[in-house]
Amino acid sequence: MIRAAILQLLADVGYGALTMDAVAAEAGVGKATIYRRWRTKQDLVVDTISDLTAAEAQSPDTGSLEGDLRELLHTLVGVVNGPTGAATLSLLSTVPRHPALAEAFRNGPLAVWQQSFDRVWEKAEARGEVGAGFRTSVAAESIGALIVQRWLLTGLPVDVPFADEVLDTVVMPLVRASV
Repeated sequence: MIRAAILQLLADVGYGALTMDAVAAEAGVGKATIYRRWRTKQDLVVDTISDLTAAEAQSPDTGSLEGDLRELLHTLVGVVNGPTGAATLSLLSTVPRHPALAEAFRNGPLAVWQQSFDRVWEKAEARGEVGAGFRTSVAAESIGALIVQRWLLTGLPVDVPFADEVLDTVVMPLVRASV
């Protein structure tokens, strides 16, 4: 409830205008509840960022690389289009000036998603679908990069058809060419 309020406020007003009072009001709790857990706005946001996608970025196991990547990409599409994505967008201009926020992103959501993709590639390697070391290749990185580029830079929709197109026209042909 409190984390949802934080994400909503970050999306609505951004980091600069976020206040502890506003979080308490949005969450329907007393200010003491907020201050008991977090001393500062930065502590509150860092803690929220650190826990953003742990539950969302699970590593699927459909039995095939293509199925696993498709499922993971569909989950990523849901995340970038939901409250987490909106809150993340609002924080991006703030991150370079706040090292604790940057570290929270690197060690939180970015690390969680990287681990999920790594597990998918590792399982594919174990099944013989990709060669050793493929998961550290530019080809493997391209799957997330194209989604994130569209989300952050183009203003075009990041939807399931786009994710499927990235998988079908870029990633899987690179995988097939590598084996």
